Amino acid sequence: MLCLSAPILSTVTPANAAPSVLRVHNDPGGSLPARLQDLQRLRLSGQRVEIRRGYCNSACTLYLGLPDTCITGHARFGFHGPQLATRGLKMLPTDFERWSRTMADHYPPALRRWFLSTARHSTTLITLSGEQLINMGVTRCS
Repeated sequence: MLCLSAPILSTVTPANAAPSVLRVHNDPGGSLPARLQDLQRLRLSGQRVEIRRGYCNSACTLYLGLPDTCITGHARFGFHGPQLATRGLKMLPTDFERWSRTMADHYPPALRRWFLSTARHSTTLITLSGEQLINMGVTRCS
């Protein structure tokens, strides 16, 4: 089981209403498969995601790949490679590669390159500021 634990956010928007804004802050991450489901729902709804303050770690960072996500320089983002929920067990190399690529596919190109060359090999959080991510192509909130 792959887990990078986090709360699953759920918002319902009526079909005839404009999508609301999901404001994310102090999100520790969570289960990668669960977060991928949440991202699919957000992508289909067209809901805007804003990360303006606090931290967004691990699986939370996958929001950065949604088409209508923005961040501010004040937020902090923590990255690490895929890990099994059971600490101490090694992930098979093929699974590590697959999950690393899945994660990287949710980042803008410059962030994707950095993640694949650096962060995916870390088992502890590597923290970047919102300004650093904006410099890597993530959209700044106005």
